[in-house]
Amino acid sequence: PLLLTRPPSDNMREILQNVAKAHGVSNMRKLGHLNNFVKLLNSVDHHEQKFGFSYEEIIICLRLALLNEVKEVRAAGLRALRYLIRDRGVLQKVLQLQVDYLISRCLDIQQSNEVEQTQALRLLTRIIAVDAALFPSSVTNSLVAVGNNGLHEHEKDHVVLACNAILCELAVKNPELVAGRGGLSTLLKNVLDCQHSRINEALISTVLHLLNHPQTRQYVRADVELEQILAPYTDFHYRHNPDTTEAQLKTDREARFSSSKMAIVAAFRSWSGIINLCKVGNSGIQSLIGLLCIPNMEIRKALLEVLYEIFRLPVPMVTADFEEALHSIDPSRPQDGWRLGDGFVAAEAKVLLPHRARSRPDLLDNYLALILSTLISFGLLEGLVEVVTSSDDVLSVRATVLLGELLHTASSLLPHSHSHHLHCLPTLINMAASFDISPEKHALMMNLRDSQILNHKQNLEWNWVLISTVLKWPNSNLRNFRDEQVHKFVRRLLYFYKPSSKLYCVLELEHPKAPQLTLAGCQLINFLLDSEDDGQVYLEDLVKDIVQWLSSFSGLKSERSLQSNGLLNTLSQHYFLFLGALSGQPSGVKAMEKCGAFQCLLNLCSMKNQDSLLKLTVSTLDYSRDGLARIILSKILTAGSDNCRLYATKHLRVLLRANVEFFSNWGIELLVTQLPDHSKAVSMEALDILDEACEEKANLHALIHMKPALTHLGDKGLLLLLRFLSIPKGFSYLNERGYVSQQLEKWHREYNLKYVDMVEELMNEALTTYRKPVDGDNYVRRSNQRTDRTLSSVLWLNANFLMSTFQNVVPDLSYTVRSPVLDTWEGIKQLKAALWALGNIGSSNWGVNLLQEENIIPDIITLAQSCEVLSIRGVCIYVLGVISRTRQGSEVLKVLGWDSVRHGRRQQWPIVEEMETRLPGELSSIPSTLSLNSESNSSQRESESESQPSDSVQFPRLCSSFPGLYFVDDEVDGVERCEDVSVCVRSKPVKDRSPFTILSSSRLVRNRFLNSLPLPSMKPRSVSDPKHPAGGKKSPEELQPGTIRRNRTLTEPSTGCVHNTSPAPSHPLYPGRVHHIHKHFHQPQSLYSDGMYQV
Repeated sequence: PLLLTRPPSDNMREILQNVAKAHGVSNMRKLGHLNNFVKLLNSVDHHEQKFGFSYEEIIICLRLALLNEVKEVRAAGLRALRYLIRDRGVLQKVLQLQVDYLISRCLDIQQSNEVEQTQALRLLTRIIAVDAALFPSSVTNSLVAVGNNGLHEHEKDHVVLACNAILCELAVKNPELVAGRGGLSTLLKNVLDCQHSRINEALISTVLHLLNHPQTRQYVRADVELEQILAPYTDFHYRHNPDTTEAQLKTDREARFSSSKMAIVAAFRSWSGIINLCKVGNSGIQSLIGLLCIPNMEIRKALLEVLYEIFRLPVPMVTADFEEALHSIDPSRPQDGWRLGDGFVAAEAKVLLPHRARSRPDLLDNYLALILSTLISFGLLEGLVEVVTSSDDVLSVRATVLLGELLHTASSLLPHSHSHHLHCLPTLINMAASFDISPEKHALMMNLRDSQILNHKQNLEWNWVLISTVLKWPNSNLRNFRDEQVHKFVRRLLYFYKPSSKLYCVLELEHPKAPQLTLAGCQLINFLLDSEDDGQVYLEDLVKDIVQWLSSFSGLKSERSLQSNGLLNTLSQHYFLFLGALSGQPSGVKAMEKCGAFQCLLNLCSMKNQDSLLKLTVSTLDYSRDGLARIILSKILTAGSDNCRLYATKHLRVLLRANVEFFSNWGIELLVTQLPDHSKAVSMEALDILDEACEEKANLHALIHMKPALTHLGDKGLLLLLRFLSIPKGFSYLNERGYVSQQLEKWHREYNLKYVDMVEELMNEALTTYRKPVDGDNYVRRSNQRTDRTLSSVLWLNANFLMSTFQNVVPDLSYTVRSPVLDTWEGIKQLKAALWALGNIGSSNWGVNLLQEENIIPDIITLAQSCEVLSIRGVCIYVLGVISRTRQGSEVLKVLGWDSVRHGRRQQWPIVEEMETRLPGELSSIPSTLSLNSESNSSQRESESESQPSDSVQFPRLCSSFPGLYFVDDEVDGVERCEDVSVCVRSKPVKDRSPFTILSSSRLVRNRFLNSLPLPSMKPRSVSDPKHPAGGKKSPEELQPGTIRRNRTLTEPSTGCVHNTSPAPSHPLYPGRVHHIHKHFHQPQSLYSDGMYQV
């Protein structure tokens, strides 16, 4: 045992003597002394004087341990060396004594020496951490050899992966050494050997990182080495390993497709990958897309999967049924987390209802637009049409779904000058239906008789499809049809639905006919409401019965009682749906008040341990009118249990996104009352909802008027305070309290650089499948969390802060852009910070004027086109996208050859403005003053003949069909988009993309139950059909005077191919009819930062 009370020199002498002895000391004792050596190093400072020996003497003794015949002793010797190497001087002495050759010997994977290999690999990571420039080439050769041949030794896969990880780290810190020893080729070879997405991503990202900067780009031959990842697709006879047998060929080919797909997708998440793979001319991606026209079903199937991944789209199930394929990717299909016992309506609405953001920039749209336009110019759409028309049914369906998604994305994100030809493709699917329903009375009576409801009382054997048809019949109610048979029809339905009858309410939620029965019940409520006085008696009879049933819960004391009463697993919970339908109509509210329904619900609010009852109450009532429903909601928000208060608070987000009328008058007040809640989860949820609510100026004004206390809520509360700066009233409020000057100083000191890190971190996280470790978790796990909304919030807040406080920093920022320092990463970061600041300042008309005065926009464009650091080009494109948010910014950029989208992201059928080209005199002849001839740039040009992208590889020329790229215009209301309102175009009323009208606010909420109710599929009308609900309704436009000549709407695509990608909340319920939305395309979003995942 080691006695730390002894002098360190005595302990060191004893340890080294025993380790160096060739005889007389057992291997177990040597192992113990080596472990004591580590303990001794950890207990004293590293000084030769304390040890009593020089580092050379210590290393010589430890070196003998690496020659021991026992692997455990050798492993302990490697461990001792790792703890000894603390600085560059010790490392140099280790290498001078040629210990690196012994380390290489330990990496031999042909031996059974796992413990030794592990310690050797740990020692190598320490050497890289101390000084990668001193990393020995002998060990590099061993790492490359293991990486090239080790994967054939399946039991050693973990060692091979560790060697590849060390090669990646070394390539980032010492690329010259790795490239000189063939390490980059090894990494690319292993990319196609690896089916683990995380590892594959790390390998290819290392190569992409080297391609990003001119100083390291010379080590990679992008046109040869990088395009290896395309080989499994472009080479029909590709064999990764020559010894692969014919029997193994199919399995091996599928594995290579998987690896190649991961690498291609990762490359498209980086600017260096996009630029090098999409170069004008014989680019690899152009060859890849061209393969769609070759009738090879295996290649086509694999390429479609790649395209789905690139555009972040859900892949449909393998089926030849188009309807089934669409349903498999419908984001509104029921999920486990939407059940009553889980997140319920609040969780469903958060996923399906679109965020209220209107003015925040969205860099994901810029990224998608760039990728889409580039691939379209390479013939992507034509290739997909070929797949649709010349493949089997399964591939044809999958290609059709992808084509519809891309056409819709193109119409939304691409400028008209680059998308006007997209909808000229042949019509591939024409799904239109024309239902000729006669409203005559005899036809109604025929359906009534055929429903069997008048013939017998076997309720479940009735024809519920015809019953729904009768209830939805145009103008059908008891006032218009006073036939006794109709009254008998209603009485039998009422008896079936009454809780006292024990018929409907005892059926299980999973009953096959449960969806139809619930829909028919909601339609019956609307039928009776439309019948006015004639249906009031029946309506009150049903409501009284439901109230009596609700009163039975007053004696319940726990959720077990609810279970025994059947509420959690029977259709009885759908009675709250009926009450919700009643609360949406004045006559229904009158009936509920008369029968005591509201009082009964208020009594339920006072009960404890009845969370399910309160969740049902909150989720189904209509809050569009001031009345008892809002009182019930307010009581649950303040008097319920922690879980109930949290759910009720979450439901306020549902009401916000559902656009309930006058939410700013009462909803903001309810949210503010939740901020001081003793439950942190409730207060933070309310804060998050307020942050989203402030996207609307009316809500922001209401919040500022209430002057809430936010500073105690941490950083998120401070960020919400920053929103106050976007309007004069809020700016004055904060300026009076000294908040503005405090934040201004903080921005100058640290936030400008921290902002770059935040944006890049969020963009990387948004584009990858993984997240960084949090809360002390050192393992990076798979995550489906979306961070793009957080990113847009960061961009928006910084823009408002800069616009409100910065007027004198533009010259300094412009100087940084015009004189970039690209030799160091610190200089690159300073340049990015300046670019983001200028972009955020230029996101308003006032800011654009400042940029024009400084004439900095042409310099930003020059960087976007020709900067040798490729990630800077990407930042410039994002920055130009932020500048294009206003009409003035769009026009300035149009003059400079860059197009932008001039409509908001929520305009489903935008107006295309054809404007006469106006060339401002002050811009038409202004050249860029930017000089990129820095030392690092000029020194590399001579040596980068093949490795550096050619001059034609500039973003405006990535797609050869147009002179400039584009960036997505973020949605800003007409008044916000430009100060001169006269040049704005008033858009037409938004048309629905599907034949279903967008649901009104509160009715949307109570239809949570209808989400899982499958109805018989019905072919929707084409939007071009004059009978379509949205067709033929064009309101006249009032054009403001200016240079606009005329307006034109984009051609609407077939509804069978493309549907609204804004998530539909739930299935709309209308008075008299219910539609089931069974086709819904989902459009995920993504973005990217600086061209490289941090390795």
